[in-house]
Amino acid sequence: MAVINGTDHFIQDKAEVADANATMTFGKKTELDTFSTQDGIIFLIGFSGSKRRQLADLLASRLKMSVQAPETISSQAELQKLCEHTGSIIVIPQSAIRIDEVRNSLREQGKVFYLMTELLHLAHNLGLDAEQGREQIGPDFIELEPHMLASLHFILHGWKEPDDLIENVLEPLGLL
Repeated sequence: MAVINGTDHFIQDKAEVADANATMTFGKKTELDTFSTQDGIIFLIGFSGSKRRQLADLLASRLKMSVQAPETISSQAELQKLCEHTGSIIVIPQSAIRIDEVRNSLREQGKVFYLMTELLHLAHNLGLDAEQGREQIGPDFIELEPHMLASLHFILHGWKEPDDLIENVLEPLGLL
């Protein structure tokens, strides 16, 4: 195998320009629609141990919204009932992501944020060691993460503390 040293193989064509300090931007910049904290709904999805509830409480305090964190959602009708309370942050139970009609309607009803994190971090947050985490969380993680990824509008780095995620929620909502 040949080893290439130096930069002699780089493209070295030069082009003349009228103004060397000028810049050009391609594409259309669009302003974000501002999210209505009175009429909108924020969904927080993720796994047990991802600190969704803590983030919901912090956001609710900052945005003057209410928090709904049901233990279960077993049908699209139950989700619809929760969505009647606009101005809410709804913490979706992990088990609800298994239900196709619930999962498929999240994006239509509000803005969906997925607190994405890795298995070992979740295990640590739940007080489990690595082996316990793989045994207890692993099967759900493998089954549900693709569904969560398909349901989201925005990804949040779930290894961060909830305090450090607030701006990551506000910015794409146009509230920063």
